[in-house]
Amino acid sequence: MFYRIQQFYYGLFPQITSKDLILIQAYLPERAISLFTAQLPADQRHCLDVAQDLLKINPASLSLSQKNQLIQAALLHDCGKTLYPLKLWQRVYVVLVAHLPPLIWDYLKSLSQIQSLSRPLELAKEHPEWGAELSAQAGLEEEVVQLIRFHHTPKSEVGNLLYLADNRH
Repeated sequence: MFYRIQQFYYGLFPQITSKDLILIQAYLPERAISLFTAQLPADQRHCLDVAQDLLKINPASLSLSQKNQLIQAALLHDCGKTLYPLKLWQRVYVVLVAHLPPLIWDYLKSLSQIQSLSRPLELAKEHPEWGAELSAQAGLEEEVVQLIRFHHTPKSEVGNLLYLADNRH
């Protein structure tokens, strides 16, 4: 519960420091920085927290290339959300609805005449694919694109690390 209160606070007052900017520039190629900066400040903060979490655990089983790809994916894993930026109340709505049975989730998502309710659920489901498309268009490596695409349903050890870090933040 405390985690969600803290998450709500940081959603209201996200802060990006000069140290964060150095991290972004160290890991993201120039063509991908615009993907990061297009995200809402709350999403930028979240992605930075995920990346910093992964840097702390520094998995020994990964090569340097895999670690770099993992941090790039962490910084951009939610960039698909830029296609439909959510208001704060919609973010809370998605978190609450996520714990409902799938039948109710599907019903709410089908309410296309009430886009303020259906669109956030579509975003929650589709943003990994949208983010993968955006990252591919930005010329990122295929491994990074796939990590973004499957960050909710990991297909590899590296993907699972991203998934776990994302769920901690």
